[in-house]
Amino acid sequence: MSGPLIGMLVAAVALRVFLHGLSAMRTRKLAILGLVPATCSFGAFAWTAFDPRPEILARLAPALGAISAGLAHAVTFSLVALPPRKVWLRMILVPLGLWAGTFAALWLVVPQHNLAHKAVLLLLLAGTITSWILVPLYSKNRGFVQHGSRKFPSVRFPCPRCGTRVDWGQGLACCTDCGLFIHLLWPADELQKKGEGSEATIRRRSRAVAFPCPACQVPVEWIQGDNACPNCRLKLSMHWSLQAKKGI
Repeated sequence: MSGPLIGMLVAAVALRVFLHGLSAMRTRKLAILGLVPATCSFGAFAWTAFDPRPEILARLAPALGAISAGLAHAVTFSLVALPPRKVWLRMILVPLGLWAGTFAALWLVVPQHNLAHKAVLLLLLAGTITSWILVPLYSKNRGFVQHGSRKFPSVRFPCPRCGTRVDWGQGLACCTDCGLFIHLLWPADELQKKGEGSEATIRRRSRAVAFPCPACQVPVEWIQGDNACPNCRLKLSMHWSLQAKKGI
């Protein structure tokens, strides 16, 4: 009974990841694809919890779970924040989890195993586990970004265009993945006093991003244009321009 319950828990976590991935343009198609095996895996594990007799179902449920886990890994590592010089790691980490899930599913479905399959699976699983251990170190929010020898204060929030989490430096910042530019300034008392961002605030009031206030760290939803923290009254101005981009 514990096996199917663990499998249902894994499938439920994968479903949660896919539902989060639907909100990001970058991972929407991958999340839709992952919802199919995750849902089927959850149903298959629920069936085997009450009737474990069908052997094919007992093999199919964990195999679908392994595929779901691989796709959930790909969605997670597609959106996790990485330093600009470490973005290339996505080209390794994303397919690494996909291949690990695929080979694990083959191992669970095929009744006879060979040494080569076992060796490849162990290498892929070792790489995937290592990536989960190391990525918290790479994605740690240090509160600043470095350009050359200069350090700029930063805030972290998902890119409004592709959905990847990015550390946006004060001033003119660029998304590490899709290249969207955002002009972010705080404190912006002088800029807002001149009224340079008021028109953008009225025109694009529906667009907003959420991140902690740079001064008091209280979570705030900021609109595009002129803003003020409701807690400490910090003035912040933020502007970007969303344009269609091929492949996004």
